[in-house]
Amino acid sequence: MTETRQMNEILIVEDDRFFRELYADLLRQAGYGVETACSGEEALDLLLDARFGLVVTDLAMPGISGLELLVKIKSQDPSIDVILVTANANLESALFSLKHGARDFLLKPISSDELLHTVRLCMEQRRLLDENVELRNTLGLLQTSQALSSCLDLEGVCHLAVDALAREVGVGRGVGLVQLNGEFIVNELKGVDAATGALVHKLLASSFRKRSSRKGQPVRLLLPTGYDELEQADLREAVLFPLIIRNSCHGMVILLNDPGQIIPSLKSERNINFLEEHGARALDNALRFTSTRDMLYIDELSGLFNYRYLKVALEREIKRADRYSTQLSVVFLDLDNFKGVNDTYGHLVGSNLLKELGALLKKSVREVDVLIRYGGDEYTIILVETGPDAARQVGERIRKMIEKHCFLAREGYQIHVTASLGFACYPEDTTGIGELLAMADKAMYAGKAAGKNCIYRVVSPLAGGTLQQ
Repeated sequence: MTETRQMNEILIVEDDRFFRELYADLLRQAGYGVETACSGEEALDLLLDARFGLVVTDLAMPGISGLELLVKIKSQDPSIDVILVTANANLESALFSLKHGARDFLLKPISSDELLHTVRLCMEQRRLLDENVELRNTLGLLQTSQALSSCLDLEGVCHLAVDALAREVGVGRGVGLVQLNGEFIVNELKGVDAATGALVHKLLASSFRKRSSRKGQPVRLLLPTGYDELEQADLREAVLFPLIIRNSCHGMVILLNDPGQIIPSLKSERNINFLEEHGARALDNALRFTSTRDMLYIDELSGLFNYRYLKVALEREIKRADRYSTQLSVVFLDLDNFKGVNDTYGHLVGSNLLKELGALLKKSVREVDVLIRYGGDEYTIILVETGPDAARQVGERIRKMIEKHCFLAREGYQIHVTASLGFACYPEDTTGIGELLAMADKAMYAGKAAGKNCIYRVVSPLAGGTLQQ
């Protein structure tokens, strides 16, 4: 048996005979060489005699479990890909498997198409590695793919993807985007400032959706002329790299020309496709992990984030503000005399009003902003890239909207409430997280004391901690 053939062999490890034979028959019909093992111990014995390219193993087995088998395989031969299959997934096992080098994590029952697609993608990439000696010997490229596969942080994945593609193409400037709730958000900047990155994003936004459907086809575009920021930075052209998996575009890498130069021609197509696919898969894993993690932070009544998420989100957004030299504002909102609603109509009606308020607030802020039900009738809003003037405008708009809205009209009620709001800004008012929250809270209570249904701001302690309405 030649090395190439050996590397195309697939080992199925499954203690359930039905699934073991089902997977094996399906893959053999697709033309793959397959061997099977009914336990982790038998699998390790087989791996001593032959070099398999891929191991598909069940997670829960007597003796050596799938996770233990993964660790042993990766310690003996990191080049072997491992796909874990389970009927009882949890966040801890998924996180462990991905961090220890698993290629994918599939949930039973697996459709034939899903298994074949996952195996085909894995084996195709292995074939490309076998055929391309230069790629196989490029240690940096492999290290990048390993770093991507083990990273579950959105910003970390975006940074690695932009850096890897920029290095492969031979440029020093780029922008990384992640698609959240149907909108592309700037998540990484390389060699350009936040304002320039935002302008590039804005100018190319119309191209994203059209280009994102063209899998594996980077697109070179000329940037529009007549913009001082682009001319000063000598930005003239861009190449778009969509990060697509399962026919869904999760992100985009935009590479930009260096000053006085054009973007080099894309010669190493296989290398670029390799990085795109690994970047897309890593981004997909990070998004799924983030979605699962965020479920711990969801308020059941309103569907908004709960108070546990406040510190997590604020720390993340402050790091982003520091990195890109931008601002953010925190708004505290509390309904006025809400106890009267509960006393008059009952707690069930009060709860429904809070749920309707949450939906109303979601329509009043951007997708990139963070909306939290802090508890009871108190809400917190993190307005990203928002300074004092804009924060006041947003707060005033929300205050007027609540004042004019007739709550629970469809249920036959005509309830009117008002709200008091307070806000503080980073870094204008303070650079401390605790103090930022305390200042916004203090401003909100100042509005309560001043007569309610208003918005206040506590100015920086350096200015005496004065209040502004």
